[in-house]
Amino acid sequence: MSKIDLCDPKWVDMVFADKNKAYGAYELRKTVSSRNVKSLAILLVAAFLGGGYLAYQVKKHNDELAAQEAYAAKMELAALAEAKKQQEARKKQQKKEEPKKVEPEKIVPETRATVKFTAPVIKDDKDVKEEMPPMVQMNKETKAVGIENKEGTDNRVDAAERTTVATPEQVVPKIEKPVEEAPKVEAPKEDIEKKIFTVAEQMPTFKGNVNQWLSNNLQYPAVALENEIQGRVIVKFVVGRDGSVSQAQVVRGVDPALDREALRAVNSMPKWNPGMNNGQPANVWFTLPVTFKLQ
Repeated sequence: MSKIDLCDPKWVDMVFADKNKAYGAYELRKTVSSRNVKSLAILLVAAFLGGGYLAYQVKKHNDELAAQEAYAAKMELAALAEAKKQQEARKKQQKKEEPKKVEPEKIVPETRATVKFTAPVIKDDKDVKEEMPPMVQMNKETKAVGIENKEGTDNRVDAAERTTVATPEQVVPKIEKPVEEAPKVEAPKEDIEKKIFTVAEQMPTFKGNVNQWLSNNLQYPAVALENEIQGRVIVKFVVGRDGSVSQAQVVRGVDPALDREALRAVNSMPKWNPGMNNGQPANVWFTLPVTFKLQ
């Protein structure tokens, strides 16, 4: 028996020979090939349109992510540049020295004539001798009272060397009482070990190539690999004064599985070179992009 080509409409005539062809089955069998071709064509067109739309959406999403990453990187660079400018401006302002005031030279006039002051001594009346002139005569005296006898100007209006005129402390010795010093209250010092800087004079650096280290230590999550998910996770963390990494957090994530893997990798990093402020190590925030890309 020869093979029957099912795509050839002649086999339908052979099957329905001497039968009622007006029943309806004959027409259905007759047009089955054309209907199959139309169905296949519609299916191909629908698959093409659906695939093209899906590819367009994926490309659009990737373009938006790339634009966001570029904008974030640009803003971060601008903030760092602005902070650097402000720091340089502060340094320049500190270097400016205030102009020194030049005091006019003082001219010391002629020495004032003085009479040595004799301190009073308590004695008996019989031993008292009038050695000092009466108060009226002292008031009329043109000479000033000093620590020693000295010749000079008698004009009281003229200024004279201060060392020649006796001060009240020299005439009547003052008994000084010990003054208790008030307890010194030291101002609270800033706890440098706990303060975290956003920008430092010298930012932390990784000991080696950080991208190479990430590529060697990242483990692509199986769920994200099966679903073909990729992207860049932005992680923010603190580089301590000893170079250790802590307080890691996701600033912008892509997928929960990728976010968890990025945090795990960052927390397992070796010690960095710490940031520096005023020549001392400091705690500094650092932002690092972690890229997941399907090969």
